[in-house]
Amino acid sequence: MIKAKKNKLINSVFRFYLKRLLKKHFYRIHLTGEENLELLDKNLPTIFYANHTNWWDGFTAYYISNITLNMDDYLMMDIEQMKKYSMFKYVGVFSVDRNNARDAVNTIEYSAGLIKGTKRCLWIFPEGGMRVQDREPGNFYSGITKIAEKTGNVNLQPVAFRYEFISEQRPEIFIRLGKGDIIESHSVTKKDLTNYLAEKLTGEVKQLKEQVINKQFENFKVIFRGMDSRNKTVDRIRE
Repeated sequence: MIKAKKNKLINSVFRFYLKRLLKKHFYRIHLTGEENLELLDKNLPTIFYANHTNWWDGFTAYYISNITLNMDDYLMMDIEQMKKYSMFKYVGVFSVDRNNARDAVNTIEYSAGLIKGTKRCLWIFPEGGMRVQDREPGNFYSGITKIAEKTGNVNLQPVAFRYEFISEQRPEIFIRLGKGDIIESHSVTKKDLTNYLAEKLTGEVKQLKEQVINKQFENFKVIFRGMDSRNKTVDRIRE
């Protein structure tokens, strides 16, 4: 496996680069449910588990935890993607090979070791590969449950991502933080917890879809503003 090798200088450069990248490609990033983070135990590590629909998800996850919430964050990435973008290891990304049983076990042990006894957070996309937005959820791997068990007491926080063109030239990112859980390793069986988390994440994804489709944006706050669309630039010139 490819392990994370965080570097403060590279992380600072990457934060600057990411803001420029997001500004170029997105109009706004919207967040709802931030109050649910207050229900978690701040003295425990947190596992964020999210749906995975496109290449931007990892960047969006990093922006939330590292820049918006200022957390010491790590992210699990598929081995094939990690081989292509191995430089991400310097900002806390490490690999998992779900097709290799031994490597998968090592990754679970490594993941738990990264966050156990800390206030760090870990991002996991438990469906494995990317799935087209609005397609029914696929497999929900039990790795998250195994990591939680080995970590001990831990916060488990569901996160739903959605990317939409609303009324601007550039797309917008919508993020929903659901109600998390404080899990004790001995409190539930592996199968029960995996099924519970799968149902919970599916519910959050569906609720976010309904909010966006019906333009129920009153509970969202803008956490990032990108470049204005050309129509707004033209409107300013005309004024």
